[in-house]
Amino acid sequence: MFRRSHVFPALCLLLTSVATGQSFEGFVSDSASGNPVSGVSVLVAEDNQSTTTGDDGSFAIPIGDSQSKTLRFAIDGYMFLEKRGIAPATGIDIKLRKAIKSAATLREERYLTNGCEIDNPEKPDWNIRFESSLLKGDLAPDPTYTRRDPSAVILANGKYYVWYSYSLTHDTNKLAPWDLNDLYFATSTDGETWNEQGPAVSRGPEGSFDHRSVFTTEIFVHDGVYYLIYQAAGDVDGIYNRNVIGMAKSESPDGPWAKVDEPVLRPTYTNEQYFDNNAVHDPCLIHYRDKFYLYYKGECNCFENEDCQRWCNPCCGLKKQVKWGVAIAKHPTGPFIKSEFNPITNTGHEVMVWKYGSGIAILQHQDGPEAKTIQYAEDGVNFEIMGSAIDMPEAAGLFRPNNPENTPHGGIEWGLSHVLKWNAGPKGWMYIQKYQKVN
Repeated sequence: MFRRSHVFPALCLLLTSVATGQSFEGFVSDSASGNPVSGVSVLVAEDNQSTTTGDDGSFAIPIGDSQSKTLRFAIDGYMFLEKRGIAPATGIDIKLRKAIKSAATLREERYLTNGCEIDNPEKPDWNIRFESSLLKGDLAPDPTYTRRDPSAVILANGKYYVWYSYSLTHDTNKLAPWDLNDLYFATSTDGETWNEQGPAVSRGPEGSFDHRSVFTTEIFVHDGVYYLIYQAAGDVDGIYNRNVIGMAKSESPDGPWAKVDEPVLRPTYTNEQYFDNNAVHDPCLIHYRDKFYLYYKGECNCFENEDCQRWCNPCCGLKKQVKWGVAIAKHPTGPFIKSEFNPITNTGHEVMVWKYGSGIAILQHQDGPEAKTIQYAEDGVNFEIMGSAIDMPEAAGLFRPNNPENTPHGGIEWGLSHVLKWNAGPKGWMYIQKYQKVN
């Protein structure tokens, strides 16, 4: 199995001198031992100029101007590093963290060797089944509108709130149901009949990272502040390929919402096969162990002519790898550091996460060997299969009660999900429905 190593720049990059010339010069070392790391690929992204570190970990790349650049560092066995806005300098000190294989990665290695049969303990208190029903009011099915990927449902000001991706079904400029989207929200007093309130976060101006589409959002509340975390595409490439994760915050669930200036998470910009080198999707923010865990889905495409390995996937011929990662921060808006345990699952698709006991529980929907399972990790990263999930909702947004029951299903009793239909519009249409646990 290929495993590419990555690192987040925070706390790992120290400029020990000011720019003294038109070059980038420095040293790369192991963050734990301090030993030099040789053979590291060093790239100045804007100029496509690269080198590799020597035996003493040193590197030097001359450039033709004094502009700030993006530096990327990559080598097997370590975490990838990308640092933006670095001016030419000497004495650049880079410290790389070693990558660690998660429990899910170790299981996948066994699958690739011994076959894709999983070991599911089918624990009765973890096994779960769902049923679904149509909504009423503004969110009742209407092929004029595409409403998809609902956020978690929260209770605030005596009402239920949900946010979702919104677009016009018959817009012929759309390349996909998630193209040319804005984020809308709706409220309800009973969770059944919903009143659409209009846009919460709209697409940005031309040239911005979220100009083409803002979609697939999640809500997070902490210390009286509301955060919307969402996928963003600045152009057409971001619809099917490399998107970013954006964020907006507000003092009220009704808005107004102020966008964070820069993306809070980006794909791993390497041409090697790595689980999130093509996309970062389905963000979900959880406050856990006094830090902020941003769970997300990564995608890595695989084509016949690339001589890439076959992955264990439930559908025949699926040529993309879908796994989850997590990035951790000390503040809700970041900076987020990608975990050295990434990827933390060997299956996707949508990210469904809730706290249980002293750990984190998740549902795995599709696209991988462990589809339709419910899992748990005491540390929030090393997940183990606990049971099965039957009739799983698609793109589920969990209702997050203020005081959930301390049971495996306490955070997933009910919520909203979406349904895809192909009988309207150039790219089909979607509507939101309610799901709930079958007792």
